[in-house]
Amino acid sequence: MAEPSPTPAAPVSGTRLLSGNPAFRSLCASRAVSFVGDGITTTALVLLVAPRDGPTGVGLLLAANALPRLGGPLAGVLADRVRTRRLMMRCELASALVIGLTAITLPPLPVLTGLVAVAGILATIRNPAGRSLVPVLVDAAGRAPANALFGLGRTLSLTVGPGLGGVLGAAPGGAHTALAVDAATFLASALLLRGLPAIEPARDPGAVTGVWAEAGDGVRYVVAIRQLSVLVLSLFLLVAFAAVDNVALVFLTGDVIHAGPAGYGVAAGAFGVGMVLASLACTRLARGRRPIALLVVAVVATGAGTVVNGLAPVLAVVVVAQLVAGAGNAVENIGYDTVVQDVVPRRFLGRVFGTIGTAAQLGAAFAYALGSFLVGVVGARATFVLAGTGTFLVLLLLVQSLPRQDVP
Repeated sequence: MAEPSPTPAAPVSGTRLLSGNPAFRSLCASRAVSFVGDGITTTALVLLVAPRDGPTGVGLLLAANALPRLGGPLAGVLADRVRTRRLMMRCELASALVIGLTAITLPPLPVLTGLVAVAGILATIRNPAGRSLVPVLVDAAGRAPANALFGLGRTLSLTVGPGLGGVLGAAPGGAHTALAVDAATFLASALLLRGLPAIEPARDPGAVTGVWAEAGDGVRYVVAIRQLSVLVLSLFLLVAFAAVDNVALVFLTGDVIHAGPAGYGVAAGAFGVGMVLASLACTRLARGRRPIALLVVAVVATGAGTVVNGLAPVLAVVVVAQLVAGAGNAVENIGYDTVVQDVVPRRFLGRVFGTIGTAAQLGAAFAYALGSFLVGVVGARATFVLAGTGTFLVLLLLVQSLPRQDVP
């Protein structure tokens, strides 16, 4: 597919994010469609594998999807050295091919695991590429609202995607139908990306070295700059504490509050609703706000919601706490993305976002192990209280460290 000659993109004012910025509109629409498809596939494959291959099969499937995302710094190299539109379109088309092949064959577990791993690699590549485009398409004043819109795609993957996956999985054709729909979302996403300008790579292609060397340069850059080091460390810790919710909530609602499966579903869904509402609110309220201030408010909300979960006497209080924690989680994502886009030179953006993505994945893995251990030792209530307390300790790290140094 031929591309027009690359041209620099002039950032558009944050007051016209969608109406006056067709390129950013295309990026947001592509992300939303693609992420909803991801949610459909994850749910459909779990429903396929669980009765066929048991818990071991589900575990292998989820691990195959998650492990490639630890290669964020390597994926960031491509985001920094390749024309972003071309890179993202090729990732979407390749994803459509992989998921389409899976939809047709529904292969045995070893082959399915390999296909899911390839899909995870492609997702890992396109994530830092998309996040690196926001400061190219939107000016500094509009970045926080832009990241709120951009982040809605990720939120929809947690709210709309699983529900659609379950409905499609129960429809005629089952997993075949659900996966075919996901393959179609990747094709639609690739078409939407045609609305992006052909932006020059962040780095001169003639000056690039090896992929491993450039990935190492990106990691060293993060380590050398105190503000970035604090951001990455704090994100790892926040995810490590907040994602304990994914383990402990089912025991809190089932064994402690005795709300049953329906209660768990309502409480878990409330977290996603909080994320959606906060993202929508930030498209207007975040304009002109300092991203560090957004980050502080978000961490307070996440910590408060987590602690209240542990103290909640009835399901209604848990639902409210989940709404607050979900809102905090969404605003955290907006704050982190905006801080990085404001302070990191474009030639490093892909690699920094790749490193941040890896930190979040490691934090989630640690949270699942920590949550399982704590629930077994001290119970679900104490686990939530400890996780919320840890979140507030991370806030102290952020408040004391971030304002003191700017990235050169």
